[in-house]
Amino acid sequence: MAKSDLHQRDAIFMNKQRKGGKMKWRIFCCLLLATAMAASIASADGGAFFRQKCGACHQKGGQAAPVNPADKAAVVREKFFDRNRHSVDLSGALAPDELASVVAYLKQFAADSDRPETAAIPK
Repeated sequence: MAKSDLHQRDAIFMNKQRKGGKMKWRIFCCLLLATAMAASIASADGGAFFRQKCGACHQKGGQAAPVNPADKAAVVREKFFDRNRHSVDLSGALAPDELASVVAYLKQFAADSDRPETAAIPK
C-alpha cells in the first residue's frame, strides 16, 4: 500500500470524526437548551403556585416575611420544607410536584417579585 493511500485513508477517517464531533456538540447544545427551558417553565409554574398558595401570608404586611430576590432558596427549603419548621401545617397544601415548582421558583430568587427586600428567617 502506497503512502498516498494511507494519507488519503487518514484524511477520510479524520473527516468522519470531525462530523461526528459536530453532531455530538449539536446534541449537547439541544439537551442543554431543553433543560434550561424546562427549568424556566417549572419556575414560572412555581411562581403561580407560590402566589396562589403562599402569597396570602408571604406578602408585605402578611403574617410571614415577604419573599423576594434577596432571599436564599436553599435556606428557605432547609428550614421550612425539609425539616418541617414552617409555622403553618403544609401537609396537603401543595402536591409534591407543586412543591418542587415552588422550590425552583425560589431558587431563581423569586425574580418577578416587587422589589429586593431581605426577609429575616427565624432560627
